[in-house]
Amino acid sequence: MATNLKKIFKGTETKREEMTEAKDLKKGKINEKQYVKGEKGEGEKASSKTLMSEAKRIKSGKESPAAYAKKGK
Repeated sequence: MATNLKKIFKGTETKREEMTEAKDLKKGKINEKQYVKGEKGEGEKASSKTLMSEAKRIKSGKESPAAYAKKGK
C-alpha cells in the first residue's frame, strides 16, 4: 500500500493534524516505521526509539488518537 506521507504529515502540529496521523496509524493506513519517518520529517526532536514506542502505543490501543492529539505537541 503506497501512502503519500506528505498528505498525512504536513508539519503544522495542530490538534487536527495530530489526530489524523494517529487515526491513520491505528487504522493501518501507515505502519510504525512510516510514522517515525513522518514525525522526523516534521522536525521532531525525539529519538527514533521513543517515536517507535509511541507509535506502538497508539497502534495497540494503549493510547487513543484523541489522547495523542491532546498532548499538544
